Amino acid sequence: MSRDLPTEERPVRERGTYAKHGHDPTLASYASSLFLLLSVPTFVLLAYAGYWWGYYPETTVVPVFAGLLVGSLAVAFTLMHVLTGR
Repeated sequence: MSRDLPTEERPVRERGTYAKHGHDPTLASYASSLFLLLSVPTFVLLAYAGYWWGYYPETTVVPVFAGLLVGSLAVAFTLMHVLTGR
């Protein structure tokens, strides 16, 4: 049975305040946040850069952006799967 049941010796507030839940920031969490913050503006810039350089017409900018976003998410999930072994 779990020892984290409400008992007389520890009130509920104290159990929550001093709980060791392991949600401290890690290098992986910082990398994930950085990816989230920088990926969308970078992909928009890359999609428009391809249009500006004449690689494709303007109507293709949104599909290129979507492809970059989906591709990067696939790479990120594959990398996480390989590194964690789950």
